[in-house]
Amino acid sequence: MMIAVIADDLTGAAEIGGIGLKYNLSVEITTGIVAATDKDMLVVNTDARSKSEADAIAITSELSRQLKACNPQLLFKKIDSVMRGHVIPEINAQCEAMDINRALIVSANPALGRTLINGHYLIHDIPVHETSFRHDPEFPVTESHVQTRFANAQNAVTVQPHTAPLPQTGIIVGETHTNEDLHEWARQLQTDTLAVGASGFFTACLDALQQKGEAAHTNEKHLQQPVLYVSGSTFKQSAALVNNLHKSGGPVSYMPAGIMQSTNPEPSAANYWTDEIITRLKEQGKAVMAIPQDEQAATMYDARHLRKQMALAVKCIFENTTVLELIIEGGSTAAAILEELDINSIFPVQELSAGVIRNAVASSAYPDLHITLKPGSYSWSSEAWAF
Repeated sequence: MMIAVIADDLTGAAEIGGIGLKYNLSVEITTGIVAATDKDMLVVNTDARSKSEADAIAITSELSRQLKACNPQLLFKKIDSVMRGHVIPEINAQCEAMDINRALIVSANPALGRTLINGHYLIHDIPVHETSFRHDPEFPVTESHVQTRFANAQNAVTVQPHTAPLPQTGIIVGETHTNEDLHEWARQLQTDTLAVGASGFFTACLDALQQKGEAAHTNEKHLQQPVLYVSGSTFKQSAALVNNLHKSGGPVSYMPAGIMQSTNPEPSAANYWTDEIITRLKEQGKAVMAIPQDEQAATMYDARHLRKQMALAVKCIFENTTVLELIIEGGSTAAAILEELDINSIFPVQELSAGVIRNAVASSAYPDLHITLKPGSYSWSSEAWAF
């Protein structure tokens, strides 16, 4: 196996898989299981961002030991670009499991307007804590200054430009202003350093390995109907897009309040909701499932409960009608849905736009299904958001 990636979120795993396609690499994405693969790149999604810190550490440690034994040319840890999640504890656990003393985090991605300058993380020149990421229901970002944000980490975190010499040990966060900065950081990687970051840094690491090549030609078709969209993102722009479609009479079905509010919803409420979605799929060929988004909803309802109810509803829909394209926004929601559908491996086949990846499915239950995954903060392509 040439390249191995541990990702803490399913849409991030798919984004990495899409990059592999650009480099003409065959890719398998699996959910928490390291199995034999004949692919050039194996991406393992831990879904650690949706787990407790203790569980995130445990699964990261175990997978790190398993993947190290596979002796990959590159072992990369994919994290959220704004560093949400149990980032530092997971890195400490992975370094211990791999018996290395240094990790380099380069999470900024200038191509998407995400930079780290003078110690502060910015999105299109706005401090990250002044954006929608401040209202994340599980990992709200309340500080743009990285060292302040991680001041209570178990091990000290150093923030520095690539022009400064790397410390021999510890966790280093690389300042990044331009795409060239990403490549400078990649050129500094050594075998005793864990590479950690987002898609931009991963791409630079592939370039440093000289894993270049034109993407393989694909005859993949356009999206087939019926298409079921599932929006699990709390990102402001995503919620607004769904809301505008709903206001214009589009096929949007919001999760009923009775399901959101109760830990044990009445079956009649769930059946009414799924029946409405099935009807839309049969009559219009498309339907959008979503959770009403406002600041009150982000704090009032348990995010894990909402994901579970969304996943159960999708499973019910699949049991009662045919879906050929499943398009999911939000990595934690996507992981919950694939778990309910008992889908453990997917295979990237198309990049519809940056980070929006269409995948084939290894499941005898759904042989014709494709699943497209999209991070909540990324933009839709016109081909994917076909309304």
